[in-house]
Amino acid sequence: MSKIVDKLLFEGDDIQVLPRDGTTMNLSIKDIQIDKDIPVTPNVVFPSEVLREVIKRSNYHFIMNFCICRVSSDCKDYPHELGCLFLGRGTQKISTKLGRVVSANEAIEHIEKCNKAGLVHIIGRNKIDSVWLNTGPKEDLLSICSCCPCCCLWKMTPDLPENISGGLTSMMGVEINFDSKLCSGCGKCALGSCFVNAITLKDGKAVIDKKNCRICGRCAEICENKAITVLITSDAVVRSIERIDKLVDVKSE
Repeated sequence: MSKIVDKLLFEGDDIQVLPRDGTTMNLSIKDIQIDKDIPVTPNVVFPSEVLREVIKRSNYHFIMNFCICRVSSDCKDYPHELGCLFLGRGTQKISTKLGRVVSANEAIEHIEKCNKAGLVHIIGRNKIDSVWLNTGPKEDLLSICSCCPCCCLWKMTPDLPENISGGLTSMMGVEINFDSKLCSGCGKCALGSCFVNAITLKDGKAVIDKKNCRICGRCAEICENKAITVLITSDAVVRSIERIDKLVDVKSE
């Protein structure tokens, strides 16, 4: 049954979870050769730069009037009106009853609002969106969702078969680091901050399940002792965009 569901709704999915801006610490690159043709501020890497660059490249931008996950779950903690952003020529087929066509600048303003609201961005090709929105081939639609930890559809990731859950991964060039010596065992990181429930407490210390962790950065953001950090390479933005470029040609008309 999972193979049938995968074929119909998830086949070819490739989605990256971008850590929250401000939660990352630079990690030097060793023996990695990447064609760096995308301008990035020296020594400061913000994951959201991935979104800005892809948005600028796209000829089409469409913002949903609402977040289907937060509305269906009647979310009490995060705004319902901050919906998904879609890029690519497939957006031309989305009903205007669901949202609106916007400029690149308006799309960037939208993701900035989502970031200020405490939401986590995920970006990639998500076949289920092209199916329910009836936008044609999955290669024509790029999805950018801004997710809360309580209502995100992908919170079911730990319970999904690996052939489906494997479509949602962490951003290229990032890794989670935990220093148990700095952990006070307060439990804040384990209480509702992780949307895939990858953090538990054991013997008075946090334990991170790196298999389930998608490195969204929420735990690093709330850890007062800085026991959890997100390390990011200076080429992370370039590598992430190169990965996205292979999925959807947002420049296509």
